[in-house]
Amino acid sequence: MVRVKDVARRNVVTCRPDESIPMVSKMMLDNWVGSVVVLENEKPVGIVTDGIIFKLIAEGKNPTMLLARDVMVKPVNTVHENKNALDISDDEFLKSKVNRLVVVNDEGKLVGVLSSKTVDRLTKYSIAKRIIEDRG
Repeated sequence: MVRVKDVARRNVVTCRPDESIPMVSKMMLDNWVGSVVVLENEKPVGIVTDGIIFKLIAEGKNPTMLLARDVMVKPVNTVHENKNALDISDDEFLKSKVNRLVVVNDEGKLVGVLSSKTVDRLTKYSIAKRIIEDRG
């Protein structure tokens, strides 16, 4: 079993719901990440992605006048840190709308972020390993 917390990104960039979108964008650039988890009382309540910000600009909206709470995907889709990463279905990522699941502990507090790319790579590795072992 490969636990989610063992493959999730643990160094997560976070912000408050009242953080401005220009500041959230700067956090993304400064940390080379594509998403920022929005926390309230130490618990994830949403997620802002670079794709959301690009969409705002493409639609002619002024992101300088918006806050994280205005554009975040909510409710945030979570996965427990001890779940087997190989048991996560594509449907769980599709429900998240952002190809990321927020990893939480028993108290619902942020532990990390798991991307669909990570699970895809892990699944491919697991299949390849099984094939090699079967061949002997």
